[in-house]
Amino acid sequence: MDKNGWNLNAVSAFCSTWGANKPLAWRQKYGWTAFCGPVGPRGQAACGKCLRVRNTATGSEETVRIVDQCANGGLDLDVNVFRRLDTDGQGNARGHLTVNYRFVNCGD
Repeated sequence: MDKNGWNLNAVSAFCSTWGANKPLAWRQKYGWTAFCGPVGPRGQAACGKCLRVRNTATGSEETVRIVDQCANGGLDLDVNVFRRLDTDGQGNARGHLTVNYRFVNCGD
């Protein structure tokens, strides 16, 4: 998202209504994700919440902020987060990662 200046409106994120005017430090503190469950709040109730995402194959973890919703279920990770989680390159080879997630305090 750094290519778009961390601008939620520029990427037409679902959560832009509630997060686009947040300070830049808030918007860029974590990588972004679109979230569609299956477990946890959805839609506006999920906006701005943080997840701790763990690659089940490698154990690598990242904290991400929910800024969008998706239609396919699960998570759509910012490409930079995906790359950091994909420490063995297998996610890129398959086109997806298998992850676990849990809601965490964003600390802001």
